[in-house]
Amino acid sequence: MSAEDVRAPAPATAAVPAPEAPKPDVDRTLIRYLTPDMCRIHLGNLGALHITVKGEGIWGGLYTAYAFPVAHPNGFISIVQTAGDQDTELGVIRDLDEFPAKDAALIREALHRRYFIHTVTRLRSIQMKYNMLLLAVDTDKGPAEFFMRWTQDRAVDYGQKGKVLIDVNDNRYLIPDIEAMPLKERTDFTRFIYW
Repeated sequence: MSAEDVRAPAPATAAVPAPEAPKPDVDRTLIRYLTPDMCRIHLGNLGALHITVKGEGIWGGLYTAYAFPVAHPNGFISIVQTAGDQDTELGVIRDLDEFPAKDAALIREALHRRYFIHTVTRLRSIQMKYNMLLLAVDTDKGPAEFFMRWTQDRAVDYGQKGKVLIDVNDNRYLIPDIEAMPLKERTDFTRFIYW
């Protein structure tokens, strides 16, 4: 082999394109807002919540969940289907008032089943007992007495002025506005729950 053979350039080869990188599944990360012109809300078998989406069909076995229950109690409601151990979000209702009253009522009923809450109308007494708080209250559902742990995570802020109290059984009691409570009730309450 001569020196010229060694220095000769290698024959040109066609460039092989690199394999295309997989594209992210963009559709799975976008929020789909449900509107009255694209879907109809109704009850299916056994009274379960169903939504018929134009061009897709019927979605059944749905449940509802708030994205922002305090800031937007009438909107940003996620509609989710559970199939086995997998949840699939159908979409989000941005504003329930955009829907016909009958459809909106079905969504509200589903939310009430999921978020059962007592609204406190009167604080009759609050005291420390067995290292927990014992509260006797009147609520929109009648009188109640409950224990709650005396920890900050059991009295959660509700908006600017309210609190949601969570008892030992994870039931929720809402005080919408602490400042609107009668002076004695407010004084008794803030003696124990001051954060």
